[in-house]
Amino acid sequence: MIIAYKDIILRDYKEEDIADDIRWMTEEIVWHEWDAPWEAEEDFKNFDAEKYYENAMKKLKDKKSNNEFRWKFEIDTKEGAHIGGVNSYLIDEEYNWKPASQGGCLHTLGIDICESSYWYKGYGTQAFAAFINYHISSGVTDIYTQTWSGNYPMIAMAEKIGFEECNRVRNSRIVRGNSFDGLTFKLNIKKFEEFFSKY
Repeated sequence: MIIAYKDIILRDYKEEDIADDIRWMTEEIVWHEWDAPWEAEEDFKNFDAEKYYENAMKKLKDKKSNNEFRWKFEIDTKEGAHIGGVNSYLIDEEYNWKPASQGGCLHTLGIDICESSYWYKGYGTQAFAAFINYHISSGVTDIYTQTWSGNYPMIAMAEKIGFEECNRVRNSRIVRGNSFDGLTFKLNIKKFEEFFSKY
């Protein structure tokens, strides 16, 4: 599946992406300072490039049909540069991550622009807006996103698109020795539609 929107393309994963993923876990890693940085040290320590490659190749064999709902897409620029990805997961009504079998019922969206040379150029906003619109078009109307209070770029983008803070857990994240709040935002559909129609 391919979704083209302005300067970005959302698309399914392909074999060529594996090398980028490995590089984003071993060389180009500054993005992890923003995405769950409290997990970064453990993630890097446990990362096994060979196993990652094997698992990714196995997953590629599970091809999805075009009408099957996508929980994630890769992000390309319209020129073909692979710069990151968007994904969605489920949380329960107390805003905790849970699979559907354990009460997960609220779609929560995330984004990573892993290529730092593409930051602050609008690609993230475009990709996130396109992913939100995909969910709405698929019938998902309760849409959330989560971050931490020190992730100012993500907070600014979320509020610009139409998200509103709905839950805050004080001092729940420790990043580089400092305490930050865990934040959950819910999308105001009307605000998003106004943004999307003018953006």
